[in-house]
Amino acid sequence: MRFHDFHLSGYSVRKFGGEILLHLIYDYPPRPPEESHIRFGDVEFYHFVHTGGAIMLDIAEVSLSEFVGRFGDRMSQWDRQHGISRWDDDRARYQAALESDSLRVWEIASAVGFAGIVVAKTIQDVTSEYHQRSNISLQPTAGRSDV
Repeated sequence: MRFHDFHLSGYSVRKFGGEILLHLIYDYPPRPPEESHIRFGDVEFYHFVHTGGAIMLDIAEVSLSEFVGRFGDRMSQWDRQHGISRWDDDRARYQAALESDSLRVWEIASAVGFAGIVVAKTIQDVTSEYHQRSNISLQPTAGRSDV
């Protein structure tokens, strides 16, 4: 996965919050711009802060116990404000519920303000899917027998 020093050009929330896509760009002339797209699948929870101008440093997996220990107080507050699926103020029980579904945690660090956390089952570089779309030929189909 390519992300270090890439700018966050945007992110997409799809499948009713079950999928998060980070859209990144590395644009430092004289090199041509390079895109990277990273998908989190089967998302249980995410929280992003200060997305504008973000320059990615790291996407690091952290343990569920570290996540619950560091973010438990804030999650109780976020649950009261927004609702969090399966949140339980009994943190050991919440952690066990996440573990039983094979969920993992990624913390996203940035050089400029942005911070993020994602609880999901998978992370995947899907950049090739975006390049396949942009390489689709738009040639006229008249006279072609393969259409």
